[in-house]
Amino acid sequence: MINDKLIIAKLLDKIKICKTRNKIVNTEFLNKYQKEIIQKELNKQKIKNYLFFGGYEGAEAEVLVIYPEKYDLEIVTKNLENIIKAIKITLPKEVIGKYSHKDYLGMAMKAGLNRNRIGDINVSENGAYIFVLEENAKYIVDHLKNFIRLSKASIEIINYKEAKIKEQEFKKIQISVASMRIDSIVSELAKISRNKTNELLVEEKVFVNDKCENKASRLLKENDILAIRKVGKFIVCKCIGTNKKGKMIIEIKKYK
Repeated sequence: MINDKLIIAKLLDKIKICKTRNKIVNTEFLNKYQKEIIQKELNKQKIKNYLFFGGYEGAEAEVLVIYPEKYDLEIVTKNLENIIKAIKITLPKEVIGKYSHKDYLGMAMKAGLNRNRIGDINVSENGAYIFVLEENAKYIVDHLKNFIRLSKASIEIINYKEAKIKEQEFKKIQISVASMRIDSIVSELAKISRNKTNELLVEEKVFVNDKCENKASRLLKENDILAIRKVGKFIVCKCIGTNKKGKMIIEIKKYK
């Protein structure tokens, strides 16, 4: 795929800069699919001095940091503070619990930046932490302050270490399917027919591990992250047995 080649080309440029200029370099935020492509190339190039980091342990979106051999991990870790910042939004009492991840992302994206300039958004009842590249932090804060919805909110740039992360919550559900084919699972989760499911796939509204998927025959596996536009985001857990009709009973975790 052309996109894959572009990802690798950008990575090779970063590696070259790191080596020729003897400096720490970083990418923009990467999703799970991009990280998989990059990890394979790093292995191929036998690059060992690197790390992925998204602002907190367990972050889904992370930047790749590549550093010269002369630097130890302590120096590199300290430098992360110059790469990633957290924007802390604290809501006033009258709107606590009113805004979701979708709301915060929508407001941040209206700043006109590419999605990969913004990392994870960790939401709690009284606000959110938006992880961003340091170079974009002030611009995004100034932009957010223009929203009437956030006019009474406190919005500030903080060190990512100061962010108090709320653990992701899930709703556990079970579905019965004939197989692990993506069309079968999407059909059950979205509660639509196979024909409608195929339409979603063709319209590029289904994603597996952050990669658009349009093949109905694609088999899903344990720990795959499945996103369906306007339906939700899910983690495929495991098969816990079969029902009386011989169908597989799959345990799913839906992001809240």
